[in-house]
Amino acid sequence: MVIPTPIKIVTLGGGTGLSTLLGGFRSRLRPPGNQFSLTAIVTVTDDGNSSGRLREEFGVLPPGDIRNCLTALAIQDQTMTRLFRHRFPGRGALGGHSLGNLILVALTQMSDNFLEAIENATLLLNIDARVLPSTLDNVDLVARTGSRTVRGQVAIKSHNETINNVALDPPDVRALPEAVNAILKADLITIGPGSLFTSVIPNLLVPGIRDALIETRAIKIYICNAMTEFDETDGFSAVDHLRRLLDHAPGLKLEYAIFNSSPISDEMRQRYAIENAVALEPPTEVPEDLEGTRFLCLPLASGRLFVRHDSSRLVEAIFKVYSS
Repeated sequence: MVIPTPIKIVTLGGGTGLSTLLGGFRSRLRPPGNQFSLTAIVTVTDDGNSSGRLREEFGVLPPGDIRNCLTALAIQDQTMTRLFRHRFPGRGALGGHSLGNLILVALTQMSDNFLEAIENATLLLNIDARVLPSTLDNVDLVARTGSRTVRGQVAIKSHNETINNVALDPPDVRALPEAVNAILKADLITIGPGSLFTSVIPNLLVPGIRDALIETRAIKIYICNAMTEFDETDGFSAVDHLRRLLDHAPGLKLEYAIFNSSPISDEMRQRYAIENAVALEPPTEVPEDLEGTRFLCLPLASGRLFVRHDSSRLVEAIFKVYSS
């Protein structure tokens, strides 16, 4: 499908969901398909695994989600991409660390500037897109349940109570000006897919990002997950995901919401049932409180081991929305 004029696209999210989406854009970023500019805005609240260790030891922003986005956008078979993805085995000092995370930390120390480190990594990987953190401030994610407050992304993902809402601490973090500018100038913005409370919503909690999303004239699309997540969205419907997103960003209007309609096999459902995750059924109607958003139910999920959005089909659907 040919897009008639270059468009400015911004994607917001984190984790596997955002990197999967960016992988679908990758082939279109190089001639003759580079008829758009792409900026990914990434959450920076991760405090687990390699990112958490580096954050604690060196006082840097968590590099993991940034690195995932960079490698998703890079040429997959080039040596530099494989280096960024390499993870050290064992239980020693380097065990569990991704080399890409270490490179981002080293680049940050060399320039004393995380944003410059990302830009240098972009050059190393020869990427034709921009990856930005939503903020350069050191920030933690806090979740409130019915009985307690849970601090930190890892703790939130491993608690056993329904999440009422999430917030940032401190709440008044400064949005990255380059990210705000990208949103205000965008023609098309996607939010998700990804873990609702720990990857998608945190970007919207940055006041400057939220305000820019409300102000921008871009077409805004929410991409809902195909499955629920244990300890995060247990018992949620697809529409619940959208409602909770909007609850965390008062005043935000979305033109479209995309839901998966591909059937999930019984075998895959049983595999996910072990983790207390279930398939999200596509909504059959638009609730009255969401009538301003157009629902699109499309066959997008695939995967033999995990249920994931097919990145090529998802990107094709996004372009069709824009050109409709």
